[in-house]
Amino acid sequence: MVMLTRITQKQKAFALAKPFAKVYVIFTFVNKDSTPSQFEGLISPQDIGNVVFPAEFFKTRLREEFLRTNRNQHPFLYFKIVTRQYDLVGFNKFDSSFVRAWKIAVLTVLTETKFTDIVGYLDNPDGLGVILIDSDLHVLERLRRKMLINLKKAGLVEMLHKKVRQPVFQVCIYTGLQEKQDQELDASIAKFNKRNNGFFSLKRLFYSDILMQTNKKLEYVKVALKRTFDFVSSLCAIILLSPLLLACALIVKISDPKGPIIFKQTRVGKNGNLFTMYKFRSMYVDAEERKKELEKFNESSGPTFKMKNDPRIYPMGHILRKFSLDELPQLFNILMGDMSVVGPRPPLPSEVKEYLPWHKMRLSVIPGLTCFWQVSGRSDIGFEDWMRLDNKYVRHGNFGTDLQLVAKTFKAVFKSDGAY
Repeated sequence: MVMLTRITQKQKAFALAKPFAKVYVIFTFVNKDSTPSQFEGLISPQDIGNVVFPAEFFKTRLREEFLRTNRNQHPFLYFKIVTRQYDLVGFNKFDSSFVRAWKIAVLTVLTETKFTDIVGYLDNPDGLGVILIDSDLHVLERLRRKMLINLKKAGLVEMLHKKVRQPVFQVCIYTGLQEKQDQELDASIAKFNKRNNGFFSLKRLFYSDILMQTNKKLEYVKVALKRTFDFVSSLCAIILLSPLLLACALIVKISDPKGPIIFKQTRVGKNGNLFTMYKFRSMYVDAEERKKELEKFNESSGPTFKMKNDPRIYPMGHILRKFSLDELPQLFNILMGDMSVVGPRPPLPSEVKEYLPWHKMRLSVIPGLTCFWQVSGRSDIGFEDWMRLDNKYVRHGNFGTDLQLVAKTFKAVFKSDGAY
């Protein structure tokens, strides 16, 4: 049962946090069916000064804010404030000086929250989540400076240099901007983390973080089940298809003896992580150099390059691509964990730079060998529809969906629709 209570009182001053004393009108949610949060043992709800939502409601609001930012490109900061003693202090013995510094630092953030900002309890680990709407790195830097001033006044600034097991503030930023603009933030994020080692850990927020927040236990089970299926199925496929793999390798070598059998290419995996993807080479060795002169013939509507009669493909290469035989070496990518049997196709870094926010949602899962796009027409489908199909998998995909898509893939490969 969730009950809404109204509390009006002057904040009882902390001995070392007097700069934060002010009158609050606080509306707090109290869940009578749950045990009190450990956060309340350090800072009471009266000191927070905003609506404090239950954990499940807060997760929903975080997801809504993520999707809202995709539409309006107004950035937000998400603070995850952990309160477990060992996470907080990082030592076997409770350090009261550090805890006093922690209270001042946290209250600095809480006193900056607006009525429209979102504050809620975390359930695992115990603590508080704070979403500062319409806030970017400039806001975070301003908060850091205020925190530093308040700690200096309290004579506790040396606490910032203590080595802790986990940072006090695990901060995520989401801008809702095009990926190439987001990538420009990475240098600033790295610089901020280096300067604030110990108290802050700053990173970009990904949709996979939202999925994990929504139902953490279920996501762990799904990940474990999917990884087991990927490892076993790829290992069995490599063993059973070894004669076919050798035949394809021989075809490549005979067709174009100048180049390597395996084509290696950098691709983008989950959350933007790069990895090397393997394919049987189906193009002449100078294919990458000739790509620029052929871009005017691109038949794709997005940042990808697709050309039905690509002159860079040697004759037998067309056969390999038509029946997706060139993709077979990716079984080794699956075995190593860079890819999955089912998932959105891994894009090129140059393509990802042009992604809009909603396109990037497809990067929140491990890329795969096959997905909805492969069984729905492949290259005959426009870029926007391709992205929608991949996002459909991100939102609704499960182990049952994977088995259905694997079965449909065999039919799609034999029909070879849209394969070029």
